[in-house]
Amino acid sequence: MENKAILIEPGVYGYRICPQWLKNNFRLAVKYTCPRCHKQESECGTLQIHRKNRGCNGGLYTVLPLNHPKSNCDIDCRNCHGLLHANEYPNVKSK
Repeated sequence: MENKAILIEPGVYGYRICPQWLKNNFRLAVKYTCPRCHKQESECGTLQIHRKNRGCNGGLYTVLPLNHPKSNCDIDCRNCHGLLHANEYPNVKSK
């Protein structure tokens, strides 16, 4: 499946699969530090992108700054990302 940019509204694009360049931009924006637990990537592994509106609900990886009101993305370490999903689905074990 080709991962083309999708126009959400004028000037706002998103992707179904997060491109590596976008992941790298998000990681750089937070200075390679998890905003929730404040651990560096060197302590907790590569940061992960979290979609606020899940992909199964049509959520895309938006090409906007993380703090933009229309951004659908957050970034977290693996542990914090897992806790987010555990809170969304308390009866489902997070991977």
